[in-house]
Amino acid sequence: MGDFRSLGLFAPEPLTASHDFSGFSCGKPSLDTWLADMALHNQAANYTRTFVVRDRDMQVKGYYALCAGMILRKDAPRKLARHGAPSEIPIALLARFAIHSGLQGRGIGKALLAHALRTAASATQAVAFRALIVDAVDEEAAVFYRKLGFEETKISPMKLILPMQDVIAAMFPPDD
Repeated sequence: MGDFRSLGLFAPEPLTASHDFSGFSCGKPSLDTWLADMALHNQAANYTRTFVVRDRDMQVKGYYALCAGMILRKDAPRKLARHGAPSEIPIALLARFAIHSGLQGRGIGKALLAHALRTAASATQAVAFRALIVDAVDEEAAVFYRKLGFEETKISPMKLILPMQDVIAAMFPPDD
């Protein structure tokens, strides 16, 4: 599962102009188009931070983009929006996430998502947010996220949330 090196890939790194994403295709045209047309622009303008998995020829084989956001308390699950919570709850947004179609089903998605979660958890040391949210592109993607612990928000069954306390607990289990 998800060993980048065993598939001839490099660990996730920040997207740069030297990465080749011209042949990237994940089977979801909107995600392919965003990578080609918006990823570098959004990164330069500080809208998102994009991380890529690549091969030795600099061809992108997977990516994710993170940014900050807010969710209204009324739309968040009760465990995130307890009494006394502000009306807007800070979150990290997994803005985009895709794996090249030739690598799907080989564990790269789970490994790349784990990297995204570690990156978000690390960021909580400097910027407070309570959860990570993703807008699943379709039902297939929603099933992937639900299997990994994401829950539906009150907004939509396609807007899924994972409390940061769950991410951090999984990363640093208590000593037995």
